[in-house]
Amino acid sequence: MATEFAFDDQILVLDGRVLEIFHSGTEESVRYHVSYLRISATPNGDGFKVRLGRAYGENDIAGGRRWKLTAEQFAGFRAFIADAIAARDNGPLNQ
Repeated sequence: MATEFAFDDQILVLDGRVLEIFHSGTEESVRYHVSYLRISATPNGDGFKVRLGRAYGENDIAGGRRWKLTAEQFAGFRAFIADAIAARDNGPLNQ
């Protein structure tokens, strides 16, 4: 079953082991398999700077999206993204 997290003009959808990001300003979406997903978040004033994209090298992120989230938005994002992190950390289904 897919789960969603929406904020501003973005909708993130986690469907099994695929995370897809939709933006109302474009017809294109961005998809990531959780195995290649990396997320970083740093405090920024009253909120957080978040970067989500393809894992690259030891600690880098290639491409992806960057957002400034309020503390309330970040709390929702953190709860949503926990499932993607768990799926990524549990490895491929058919090992």
